[in-house]
Amino acid sequence: MSKVLILLFLLLPFAAICKDKHKPLKIPVGRWREVKRMNFDSTVKTFADTLFISFRRKDSFTYHFQDGFVYNGGYTIDEDSLMDFGTTKFKIAVKRPGAMVLLDDKNIYVMGIDLSDTAKIDIIGKEDSVLPVKSIEQIIGHWTVYKKETEKTAESIDFSTEIKAVYITGPSTDGKQGFVYGGLDPNNYPSWYIKGLTTDQSLDCAGKSSRMIKLVKCQKGEMILDSEGIKYFLKQFK
Repeated sequence: MSKVLILLFLLLPFAAICKDKHKPLKIPVGRWREVKRMNFDSTVKTFADTLFISFRRKDSFTYHFQDGFVYNGGYTIDEDSLMDFGTTKFKIAVKRPGAMVLLDDKNIYVMGIDLSDTAKIDIIGKEDSVLPVKSIEQIIGHWTVYKKETEKTAESIDFSTEIKAVYITGPSTDGKQGFVYGGLDPNNYPSWYIKGLTTDQSLDCAGKSSRMIKLVKCQKGEMILDSEGIKYFLKQFK
């Protein structure tokens, strides 16, 4: 591992973390995107599953790989710069304002500031906001959350009930027309199934609990849901 770090310092034009044993490291609020991936022998790898990480207030995060589920929760960083997301861990090898290098047991991830269009504010036009979704068949697909808006504080949010993905299958013989994945759900075990779309454009869900999720919009390749004071923006990533 020491050889890897030496190679990083030679390859990258920025300095490593100056670690203070008495002051736990915190990452400033911001969004990061993987720009390079390497093996531990410093050879560059090709990849299509780009890693995205967003650090939020109150030591919370979201992360996902391209086309993958969005995971969120609270993170910790120990005195050895090991960042624990709960579902995965990364060693922080290098960190400065515009660049960061992370390691896991498989790869070296070189991260840069994420300036992609998912940071843009979504403004629903009047013509979109009034267009109804008349049947659940109109929204069939695998939708993944890429952005959330809320006025809640991070400590008041229950990450297990936050929505990370919605899979709409349409009518079926078992009465399940889709599934809703919570923030802590594994890929094969959603907490809720969708019984149907109500007349007021809400997803009627059962399973872990009964819940109604308001369908604000499904227009131009984007779905917007509203549940328990949180607005979710979803897309079908390809």
